[in-house]
Amino acid sequence: MEKFINNIKNIISIDILIYIIIGLIAIIVLTIIIMSLRKKKAKKMLEEMELQYNTLKGVPLAFKLNKAVALSRVNDAIAEAVDSCKSSFDTVQEKLKDCSVQLAEIDDLIYVHKSKKARAKMGDLEDDLKICEENVNKINDTLDGILEQENEQRVHINRLKEKFRALKKTIGDNKTSYNQSNEYLEREIVRIEKMFSSFEEWMFASEFNKAADQQKEIGDAIAYLEELTSVLPSMYERAKGVLPRAIDEVGYNYAQARNKGVYLEHLEVKRNLEAVSDMLKNDLNKLRNGDPKGVQDDLNECEKRIVQLQEQISKEEKAFDEVNGNIEILFDSIRTINQDVEDIEHLYNKVYERFGFENWTIKLKETGSKLASLNDMKRSMDKVVNEHAIPYTTLLISYKELEQSAANFAIEVSDMKTKLNNACSDEERAKKQLIKLQLIVNEIQVKMRKHRLPSVSQKYEEDLHKAERMIKDIKVILDNSPLDVKELNKELKVAIDYIYTLYNSVNNLVGMAIMVENTIVFGNRYRSTYPEIDSELTRAELCFRNGQYTKALKIGIQCIEKMHPGAYEKLINKDDSSLLRQEA
Repeated sequence: MEKFINNIKNIISIDILIYIIIGLIAIIVLTIIIMSLRKKKAKKMLEEMELQYNTLKGVPLAFKLNKAVALSRVNDAIAEAVDSCKSSFDTVQEKLKDCSVQLAEIDDLIYVHKSKKARAKMGDLEDDLKICEENVNKINDTLDGILEQENEQRVHINRLKEKFRALKKTIGDNKTSYNQSNEYLEREIVRIEKMFSSFEEWMFASEFNKAADQQKEIGDAIAYLEELTSVLPSMYERAKGVLPRAIDEVGYNYAQARNKGVYLEHLEVKRNLEAVSDMLKNDLNKLRNGDPKGVQDDLNECEKRIVQLQEQISKEEKAFDEVNGNIEILFDSIRTINQDVEDIEHLYNKVYERFGFENWTIKLKETGSKLASLNDMKRSMDKVVNEHAIPYTTLLISYKELEQSAANFAIEVSDMKTKLNNACSDEERAKKQLIKLQLIVNEIQVKMRKHRLPSVSQKYEEDLHKAERMIKDIKVILDNSPLDVKELNKELKVAIDYIYTLYNSVNNLVGMAIMVENTIVFGNRYRSTYPEIDSELTRAELCFRNGQYTKALKIGIQCIEKMHPGAYEKLINKDDSSLLRQEA
């Protein structure tokens, strides 16, 4: 060996030898890297195939096939399809076993760095896996089709479970709202839970038809329970709260009305309230046993009967108040009518002769008959009210009839009385007016005498005598029987116009005479100083004595105006004659 190395050394230089060694090392390293990369790539491919293999193995064909086989035992229609799937399943399983063996062999080849041979086997394995995948998918789809009924039932049962859980929570959170029905609801919950367990047992046994029947029963039970939870609170509120309070209120109002004296025996309130209470007890028993059927109608009927009782009690009490509050007023009005009829008979006897009034003999008989009938109705009403044996709503009808009869008859009586009073009123008015006229004539005479006028015209005396004659003529007419009302009113009107005119004239005359006297008195202050004033006042006095009051006043005013311009106008505006005596 040493000889060989020496010969090499002699042939190849050391530098060349180094290069050769480096090259060999590089080739070795490159070969190792290539082999490592091939091995790594082969491992990656193997991992992918293993993943694909495991995916196919993970498909639960055996589980589905077992269910399908169990289902085929109770369903002949799918037996042939299940047998076909079973044959295909066996083939696939054999193929998958082969693939498993091939995977192990490839892994060994890779491990011993036989990557090329491993890749060749992986090509065959890839084809086998592809075929297996197609068969697995085909078998899986077929089994899913066979087991579709189960899937649908499973989806539906899951929905029912969710609804049941929510319903159960609602019942647990609102126990007070369900009152006495809680025990029944709890039993229903337990029963439904048992139904769910039965459903799972039928599903496990692949008895899908029986499971479907169980599922429908579960759905109906949940629906009924859901309906119960929705209606029970409102029903309990009415049956244990609203209606019992209404019963108590009716009982209280009934007692109050009876204490007032209202007749209520015909309503049989106690019996009706007991019947309503019994109906409510029966309804509460139904609700306690989870049977709301007909309860709503019963509650409505109870409410209707309670409202009717309340309305009837209110009507009777209202009728009682109206009758008792107004019956004395009505009786007073009837007593007034009786008095008016008496007055009419008295007035008629007076008027018939005095004024030649129309003959009311038949009319007064009819009036007396109507009055007797009205008094009979009054006595009958008074008797019935005191006996307290008839509903006041019935009494109210009789009361209204009596009230209407009394009102109509009162109008008739009032018209008759008005006619009679009108016949007498002209005479009474004439008598009162005659007294006034007599007083006015007396006042005229007193004024004439009081002021002692030095001269009064003959006309005033004649007018005064005429006024006295008119008064006497009116007295004569009043004394005659029958009285001539038309003539009386005519003479009275003429006398009133004449005497009031005479009264005004006398007042004016007296007032003027007073003014003349005051004027002359005022002017007397200046007679001794002014001869002209003395002469004028003497003329005024002469006119006054002769009854020429207007001329005397004119002369006196002119004298005052000469001494005090505007003084007399001032005195007249103030209407105060005392100023005449104060002026200087």
